[in-house]
Amino acid sequence: MKDDIIGGIQNSVGNAIDYFLNFGKEISVLQDVLLTVIVPGVGILISAGAVRDFMRMKNPVHQNKVSTSSVAIRFVIGPATVQLVILMRAMAESVFGREVASKSTMKALSYSGASTGGDPTAALLIVIVSFLIFVGWVTALRAMLAFSRVGHPQENGYQMFRSGAARLVAATFLCMFQFALDDVIASFTGNTGVFSSQLTL
Repeated sequence: MKDDIIGGIQNSVGNAIDYFLNFGKEISVLQDVLLTVIVPGVGILISAGAVRDFMRMKNPVHQNKVSTSSVAIRFVIGPATVQLVILMRAMAESVFGREVASKSTMKALSYSGASTGGDPTAALLIVIVSFLIFVGWVTALRAMLAFSRVGHPQENGYQMFRSGAARLVAATFLCMFQFALDDVIASFTGNTGVFSSQLTL
C-alpha cells in the first residue's frame, strides 16, 4: 500500500514536470511568432502610418491633426521596432555589460529546450524564466508603441516618452532575468551565479 502511494506521487510529479516543460515549449513558439511576425509587422505599420501622415500634411484639412515631429519620430521608431532584437541586445549590453549579455540568448527557446534531469524545481524555474522572457518581449513592443506616439498632437509626449523608457528598461531586465537575479543575489550573499546554477543549464 505504501509503495503504491509513493509510486503514485512519483508519477504525479513526473506528469507535472511534463506539463511544465510542455508549457515552456508553447511559450517559445509564441515568442517566435511574436518576434518573426508580430514585431516586424508592427514596425512596418508604424512606418507606413508615418508615410501616410507625411502625405496628408500637404492637405490643409489634416494640417492640425498631424505634426512634423510625430511623422519624424515614427520614421525612426518604425525601423527600430523591426530591428527590436538588435535594439534589446544593445540595451542588455549597456546595462549588464557585453560579457554577461553574450551569455544570454534572450530567447525562451534556449530555456524550454533544457534538460531538467527529472528535477521538478528546475523544471518550474525554467518555465518561469521562459515566461518572464516572453513578457519582456511583449513589454519591449509596448515600449516602442509608446515611443511612436510621443509626437502625436493629442498625446502627452513627455508622458509617452516616460512610459516607453520605463517599459524598455523593464523589458531588458525581464529578458535578462536569469542574470539580473544572479546580480541581486550576489549583492546580498557575495556568491555569483547562484540562481543560474539552479537552472541546470
